[in-house]
Amino acid sequence: MKNGKFTNTIIRMQYVPRWSEHAPRFEDNASAHSFRCAALSIMIGIIEEKVCSNPLDKLKLLGRCLWGDLNNTGTGSIKHVTKKESLVMNHIRSFEQELSKEIVSYLSKSLQEQAFDFIVNAQDDTYIGRLVDAIDTLDAYLFCHRESRYDSNPFFHAKYKELEQTLADTGLASVIWLLEEYKKQAGLYDFIQYIVALDTVQRWNGSYNLVPDNDATHSFRVASLALFNGLLERERFGNKSIDLYKLLAKATLHDLPEALSGDVVSNFKHNNPDIKLAFEQYEKETALFMINKLPELFHADMLEFIAHSKSDDYVGEMVDIADKLDALIKASLEMRNNPHYADTYYNQLLKVQHRYENPCVIFFLAYTLHDLTYSNLIGQ
Repeated sequence: MKNGKFTNTIIRMQYVPRWSEHAPRFEDNASAHSFRCAALSIMIGIIEEKVCSNPLDKLKLLGRCLWGDLNNTGTGSIKHVTKKESLVMNHIRSFEQELSKEIVSYLSKSLQEQAFDFIVNAQDDTYIGRLVDAIDTLDAYLFCHRESRYDSNPFFHAKYKELEQTLADTGLASVIWLLEEYKKQAGLYDFIQYIVALDTVQRWNGSYNLVPDNDATHSFRVASLALFNGLLERERFGNKSIDLYKLLAKATLHDLPEALSGDVVSNFKHNNPDIKLAFEQYEKETALFMINKLPELFHADMLEFIAHSKSDDYVGEMVDIADKLDALIKASLEMRNNPHYADTYYNQLLKVQHRYENPCVIFFLAYTLHDLTYSNLIGQ
């Protein structure tokens, strides 16, 4: 059992660059990419169900989009053209498969069956596997489109057009429907821009940071922690009532309003009850503004996932827990070379210890945090 090593794999995703050889205006990494894929998969799942009349396992789709690229921490970001090169293609696939299996082996045995599907089977030959592959391409298309709008780099202009045709040729009705709606540059287009722009919202403003962080990488980690905790409570501690899909969707989208509002320092937001209430109302109104950009068929789900991400039930509490644990991880990482974060770490630790008695929190503090802290101290 190496759950701390699995968590460290999640953290390392933000250090795997994407598109760097083409000098993009907006830096990208595997963590931000996986967040965007997860967010897009929520939309695709709703379209499959409500437009295509094809109900599917939305948790499987979302989990695979979130964790399907974890093997990038071992391979780096290999170019698509290299992956398709006949001389190395089979070697790359074989290594990726073995690496994915190794990552699954870090987890407690009770979690491995579900994680195997999310990580090893992510882009298999099933319908959901094909959707995951198409969503990966969709995110590349959206990234290249943003680059082409803000920069004159000819690579991204050409790649944007190429990927648009690739998506049109998938034969996947939900993906084509989303693509056509996006090209109208109306409300759905605006909503997707909020997802894409989350990587521009810097976190921990006003602090001396050695570890860079933004809302996209943070959302990936929070969603991953929420999924890990949800699986742990369901499979190891027997809480079968947890709706894992709802938990994961809420954790993925919980900070989306910050694409408009920015990341406000927590100490200010929670300075007194009046300020806290005012910001909660502002964030809810911002969420409603975003949701109303979408066609009606998305509203009910997105209202729950975004406006009520930290609802007053167990799932909402689990989202809040994952958010707090990520802050604890961030402070732990910084503390290794940055003494300014010592107070932040211990204050965050006390807050978590005193507020939550959930099995997943006790497990995290007893095992995962210990492993992470130890690996930081010995420099692994």
